[in-house]
Amino acid sequence: MSNKQIANGKLQVGAGRKFWLLKMDLYLWLTLLLSLPVIGPLLQPGYFWGAHDARHSVYFLHQFDKVIRDGVWYPRWIPDMAFGYGYPFFNVYGTLPFYGGELLLRAGLDMVSAVKILFGLSAILSGLTMYLFVRRLLGQPAGLVAALTYVYLPYHLFDLYVRADLAESVAFVFVPLVLWGFYRAVTQPRLAVMLWTALAYAALMFTHSLSAFILTAILGLYVAYMIGGMFLTTVGRSGSAPANFFHRGENRRTSPPQGGIEGGLSAKPGIAGAPWIRTFGWQIIHAGWPPLFTLLLGLSLSAMYLLPALAEAGYVRTDQWFGGRFAFGEDFVEVFQLFSPRWGFGASIPGPNDETGFQIGLAAVLLFMLSFLIVPKLVNPLVRRTLYFFQGTTLAMAFLTVPLSAFVWNLLPLAQLVQFPWRLLVVIAPYIAIVAGTIAAKVGGQGSGAGDQESGIDRQVPVSVMILSCLILLSSYPYVRAEIRDPKPTEGPVSEAALFRFQQSADEMTGQTAWVRRIPNWSTLAEQVIAGGAITTKVNYAALPADNSVGVYSMKMDSQHEFLWVGTDKEGQSVTFMIPYYPGWQATIYEDLGPHDGNLDEEIGPVTRIGPVVARPAISTTYLEGWMVVPIPPGPHFLELRFEDTPVRIVGRWVSMLSLLGVVGLFIVACRRRRDAEDEKIFI
Repeated sequence: MSNKQIANGKLQVGAGRKFWLLKMDLYLWLTLLLSLPVIGPLLQPGYFWGAHDARHSVYFLHQFDKVIRDGVWYPRWIPDMAFGYGYPFFNVYGTLPFYGGELLLRAGLDMVSAVKILFGLSAILSGLTMYLFVRRLLGQPAGLVAALTYVYLPYHLFDLYVRADLAESVAFVFVPLVLWGFYRAVTQPRLAVMLWTALAYAALMFTHSLSAFILTAILGLYVAYMIGGMFLTTVGRSGSAPANFFHRGENRRTSPPQGGIEGGLSAKPGIAGAPWIRTFGWQIIHAGWPPLFTLLLGLSLSAMYLLPALAEAGYVRTDQWFGGRFAFGEDFVEVFQLFSPRWGFGASIPGPNDETGFQIGLAAVLLFMLSFLIVPKLVNPLVRRTLYFFQGTTLAMAFLTVPLSAFVWNLLPLAQLVQFPWRLLVVIAPYIAIVAGTIAAKVGGQGSGAGDQESGIDRQVPVSVMILSCLILLSSYPYVRAEIRDPKPTEGPVSEAALFRFQQSADEMTGQTAWVRRIPNWSTLAEQVIAGGAITTKVNYAALPADNSVGVYSMKMDSQHEFLWVGTDKEGQSVTFMIPYYPGWQATIYEDLGPHDGNLDEEIGPVTRIGPVVARPAISTTYLEGWMVVPIPPGPHFLELRFEDTPVRIVGRWVSMLSLLGVVGLFIVACRRRRDAEDEKIFI
């Protein structure tokens, strides 16, 4: 047998063993089993149409699907928002959850069923990702407790069934992966770890950018805290910073560390004596570059969304996002509300009389308090420091939700982006869940705090852990409910007409670009659909000259463009489209080669001869509506109005694509290095 065959056999056995360990992990299966009740309301017939964003989630998918079916693989402009005028919604809002919904639609499901499945998967998978992280950090029992705390945290249930916020619910899946990855990037940096962490971070950004931005700020503090803590600890022991301080065994696995499975410190031979690594500054760089590289790679992977969202956000009217009832400053949570068992389905209002609940959760609060007795007993210093940071973050975020923190918000940049301070509960959720898991961690002794997943698994679940898990579930089970009802005529069944009725009745999904001075409350386009027709053109025929000196015939239209025949004998004529301007819209005039008999219907026969480009006229806008006005030259021509990528969108797309190719290439390198290392172990 060749060396390569032996090595491949070794790798295949290792892979099979890992699969067997996964298959036999009773705690993992318990996590999935005990998480199932959270999706109970989704199994009922019907939908929770009255939940805050329930209709938005369905109609966002409705519009996403419409653009995808028009051949646009990454939608930015959706055509039916704002009563059919259109809006660049997906240029400033994450798209990842809706790709999942699109797959379900292509499998034959209807809109409502697809959204319900997305909610259900987000709940179940969030528990799984939390379990996998905490299992590595503190062991299997702790992973189970943390996962169930995370799944049944009242704010998580609030997101699922009261707010029905699809993007934020899906974000719950990726946050534990990002936290896990940055923990590994600080304590045990490896190339593969940094790559999958960057992918998880980009997925979070494509899902819910607000959560990603807040988490990024906290992770920056975490990295600085961990590097500073490790340095000070080492200096305290030795009296000076040793050259090998930040070497954490990048290329080898050490024996299971004490206090947790992760984070053992080990010197890397051959570097400790190098004179260029003895300076403190270089040690900081050496320790900080893995998380920094991970962050930059994650940002570059998400550049296709992030760059246009930041660069072009000023071209939409933000007063609709942050004004009126969405204005920041009044919807703080009273202290008692963080602990009040009150639950409801109403909206948040200023003051203490909200018709909904903002509690952290009885089980989570009790376990969090007990964690202060357990964390100091964990032997692994890196795990201990991490949990100290998570405890502090939980307290700090909870403080920022109450009125006493108003002076802090006044100092924070971009505070208005949060809109409501209670939204920080989505940040509290993962940290308090992880800390809650310490109640089931082993303390003291070799390997305390974790079950060594690489060397074996626990095949029995202690009765105490089962009882605690059931209590966590039961403490929040009364809140696992939704107000299922049939849609009102202003909500559904899902259709273009129902979308317009919802926009009018709720004053939602009526966003406008910065060129619009008067926000509409209805449109002739919507009226046409309500009457049983369809939108076949967005040309404003009422704006054409009354003397019929301009002829217009719409030949083709979809969500991203319209193609017309236009003709006039006069100078200075134009065509107005009932679409608000936004960067990316471009007009093109083509020559009409003729001759034809006046029939412009392509379905009848080859009656048009489209010539070369004549002009790319500058687009102007109407004063109040912001509608696009395109000048046309004398004579017969063809006019195309199309939504295209701007330079910043093109740059973002290429940055993301090249970054993704780089990740694939680096994964191949990492796999080859790992295979070579396995070969060395066999033949040494």
